[in-house]
Amino acid sequence: MTISELMFTNEIAQAQYADPSATRETVNQGLDHIWQVMRDCIDRGVQQGGVLPGGLNIKRRAKGMYDAIHDKQAHGLPTDSNDWVNLFAMAVNEENAAGGRVVTAPTNGAAGVIPAVLAYYDKFVSPNNPDGIRTFMATSAAIGSLYKTNASISAAEVGCQGEIGVACSMAAAGLAAAMGASNQQIENAAEIGMEHNLGLTCDPIDGLVQVPCIERNTMGAVKAINATRLAMGGDGQHHVSLDSVIKTMHETGLDMMSKYKETSQGGLATNVIPINVVAC
Repeated sequence: MTISELMFTNEIAQAQYADPSATRETVNQGLDHIWQVMRDCIDRGVQQGGVLPGGLNIKRRAKGMYDAIHDKQAHGLPTDSNDWVNLFAMAVNEENAAGGRVVTAPTNGAAGVIPAVLAYYDKFVSPNNPDGIRTFMATSAAIGSLYKTNASISAAEVGCQGEIGVACSMAAAGLAAAMGASNQQIENAAEIGMEHNLGLTCDPIDGLVQVPCIERNTMGAVKAINATRLAMGGDGQHHVSLDSVIKTMHETGLDMMSKYKETSQGGLATNVIPINVVAC
């Protein structure tokens, strides 16, 4: 079975506890609804200007990015897929910062990564492919459950590697699956997605999920796409297993000092400058 097939079988069984007549279509409808909420969030985010609430006076940037992309297109200038991925992720997490409706995936602070990569898949890889979207989400959910069960998705516990890192890993696996990767390539994509987020700290200014959190979602989405490309360029064989990197992430997070986690103590959480400043 593929990872998504395993997840669909499990989701159908779970749905049948509540409704014995539940079928694969029941699960599909649920996934389609989640994707629609993600798309609505992106659409709202690219239309909103102004300043985010909270006191930091952070200006919303997604609308300006959206206008700039369309201005380029109107003048026949090329746009890069990364421009769109950055836009999608920025739009979602500005909505989160403004109290808008987002899909927790795996957390609110990291909610922009998976929608951005899904939107990239829908726009640039396989437009209007609902089965691909569903395969993506089912696979992402499987990977997310491994982190939640065997490590953590809490930045307060393990730093931002547990949020952006996990979201990146989930998105990389989902994209690989939607593009027809083998189970081994999917695992490799998920492993690469986390391996290069290990040790990522969480220190939002004034405890608001704005700086550096919003931009960090754009970086997580771009990393996820590249992780998929690297994994699908190989045969799935790799030296570090996903299980190993999940264990390493958890141990790294537990060893991380509290001031590098989502706390109100030290660092960006209370200062506008980083914990360490290079004196040169």
